Amino acid sequence: MRLYLAIILAISFLENFEVHIIRGTLGTQALAHSSCVSLRTKEIGIRRLSDYEIHQHPQKVVILIAKNRVKVCVPHDAAWVKKVIRNLDKRKQKTRDLINIHRSNNVTNRTTI
Repeated sequence: MRLYLAIILAISFLENFEVHIIRGTLGTQALAHSSCVSLRTKEIGIRRLSDYEIHQHPQKVVILIAKNRVKVCVPHDAAWVKKVIRNLDKRKQKTRDLINIHRSNNVTNRTTI
């Protein structure tokens, strides 16, 4: 009984998978990976964010990426967005500096042995 149920589920999964593949190949234009439908104007806390992307087309927007990988579109010219971008850049630079210090310590430790 379980075998039949597993076979039926596998067949239905493969049929759905096939339909999506066929539908995906019919389009002639490639879609952007991320596109914004609406912009959020309410401020988002910096602690929740991990990264950002700046998109120019069709309109200039910033996509803030939360730590749980959720993407939120915000206006690029808002003051709080500019502040968030500066803080994220500082955070990235601190991380890069720590990695460089760690690497340089490993190199000096190897040469003294």
